[in-house]
Amino acid sequence: MFMRLSPRFLRTALLASSLALTVVCPSTASADRINAPSHDAGLGFHTVRFRTEDGDAYSLHALTLTFDYWVGRRFGMMLHGEAYFPMRAAQPGSGENYRGSLRRDYEQHWGLDGSVMVGMHEELAENLHLYAGVGVHLQSFRINDAEFSAVEAVTMGLGGVARVRYDFHRHMHVSGLVAAALDPIDLIKHRNRVVVLFPITFAVSLGTHF
Repeated sequence: MFMRLSPRFLRTALLASSLALTVVCPSTASADRINAPSHDAGLGFHTVRFRTEDGDAYSLHALTLTFDYWVGRRFGMMLHGEAYFPMRAAQPGSGENYRGSLRRDYEQHWGLDGSVMVGMHEELAENLHLYAGVGVHLQSFRINDAEFSAVEAVTMGLGGVARVRYDFHRHMHVSGLVAAALDPIDLIKHRNRVVVLFPITFAVSLGTHF
């Protein structure tokens, strides 16, 4: 009633099973690492250019701390956030005609930037990946001092991020990114509202994926 298996057949079956595990498991583990959620923290340069209802044009230049998050496979969700600290500013072609150091002339100078996006992931080469996303952008900044008028805005619009990631370890990577946005909406109801705002960021980061 029972089939008797020869020792030779058993050895062949065991060898085939071990080869299958050797071939399949590493690739599966590698795919899991590639598709694992990733977290990045970095440092970069952030500049903001905007125009107000009175026709005044401003530019701010800042150091920024960045945070990026990705979850998904081919398509997924991307989050990008920044806390930036404007160092210099310019207001050319106006009555003020200001150019100078915000650290010297203003007591408070800070800003926040963030985007929630639908993203896409492309594997460019072994250990090299491209992430790109587009979605809703929100930015807030405030610059004020007792002697100067405050400059502040909370704007909303469309933002995007492109990030290249290199995996130097099975759970760690370095990245370089460009983030930009176009905000036509000022959410603060004040006298001289922002008509359009254009921020752009260049940053490098260190991250994990597991």
